[in-house]
Amino acid sequence: MAEFRLIIIVGGFFLFSFDVLADKPPWKELKPQQQKILEPLAQNWKDMDSARKKKWLNIAKRYSKMNSEEQQRIQSQMQDWNSLTTEQRQVARKRYKKMEQLPVRKRQEIKQRWNEHEQFTEKSSEKALEP
Repeated sequence: MAEFRLIIIVGGFFLFSFDVLADKPPWKELKPQQQKILEPLAQNWKDMDSARKKKWLNIAKRYSKMNSEEQQRIQSQMQDWNSLTTEQRQVARKRYKKMEQLPVRKRQEIKQRWNEHEQFTEKSSEKALEP
């Protein structure tokens, strides 16, 4: 009986330890450069699962090797993502997974149409600003 209790206690300790480790690293333990790059995510960092944190940390690691256009795109994506509600994020993840399942040609077609839409929107915005 004592052995069983010991197994339960030790097992519980490992489960507790795993839960605590899964939440690593907390925002305050990130390097200053990582915090600067990932700043748009700071408010929601504690709510992210470890897989998403790892993804963003890998992006931060590659950030200095990106050109300024890529860096701006990443910053914009983080800000856009951060502004979404939890429900909107779930919908976006579902759409992304659905998109990943499409044939390559169809994905490229959708991306091309999206890029054309963005260019049209930018041109429309510029015309609206002209005197």
